[in-house]
Amino acid sequence: MTSARPVRAAALAVAGAAALFGTSGTARALLAPESWPPGVAAVRLLIGAVGLLGFAWYCGLFPHVRALATHPLLWLSGVAVAGYQVAFFLGVEWTGVAVGTLVSLGLAPLMAGLLGWSIGEGAPGWPWAGVTAIAVLGLVLLTLAGGATVDLRGVAAALGAGACYSVYTVFGTSLVRSGNDSTAVMAAAFTIGAVVISPMLLGAGDWLATPGGVALALWLGLGATSVAYVLFGRGLRWLQPGHVATLNLIEPVVATVLGVLLLGESLEPVAWLGCALILVSLASLGLLERRPSGGSAAV
Repeated sequence: MTSARPVRAAALAVAGAAALFGTSGTARALLAPESWPPGVAAVRLLIGAVGLLGFAWYCGLFPHVRALATHPLLWLSGVAVAGYQVAFFLGVEWTGVAVGTLVSLGLAPLMAGLLGWSIGEGAPGWPWAGVTAIAVLGLVLLTLAGGATVDLRGVAAALGAGACYSVYTVFGTSLVRSGNDSTAVMAAAFTIGAVVISPMLLGAGDWLATPGGVALALWLGLGATSVAYVLFGRGLRWLQPGHVATLNLIEPVVATVLGVLLLGESLEPVAWLGCALILVSLASLGLLERRPSGGSAAV
């Protein structure tokens, strides 16, 4: 027997996290456009990890976070978290927001779904494949309408970002399904990620000394990381990795709408069609997803 309520709540939590992720590019463009991308990623992870640790402490989970520090999957997740931040920002810097987003987020559902299947999280299923294909088609339309250019360095970096995203989504899911609290898993993984990426702070530059830089750092760290990944973690118990990655495709839609509203960007009708396809596919996935009430993977 399936329980729809927890699954739908999990899907909404992941969608909320993706919406927060989608504010990152616009926030950087408005507040610190000259900032060095890897430096921004390092600051974001550092503040985000502090926020997650603080929330874990408030919830009485700090001993659990310490215990997770010895788990090999947690370390793989932490390294992947750091790798995603650097690779994604570099991919966007080198090949533009459109192609960088298309390659990293467009392929992430497929990679996460297959990796999750390979470690026993269950086959994502044909309904997932169908709605993911529609969502990726929407992302392609959204990208092509922006007159995107391709840089092979950026494509390679974006592919790396998608792979890293898949790794920490799949292994994070495995850790949560093993009985670990999702907030503790996120706090521990992001703390490791912050340590791994910390050398990038040396090249962050002086953007942090400006009011806009401080606002950017706080928003990216606390809003688009700490709060976002608490929500993200809530989805890991009830949703398969491939489905989590598909729901995350709401991120480019939010980023696009914010670009139009706040940055004065304009979109062709085909781009709005792409946004609509993504939203329809994600709504369909939320209706199709079912999981047994005990939270075990559905095959």
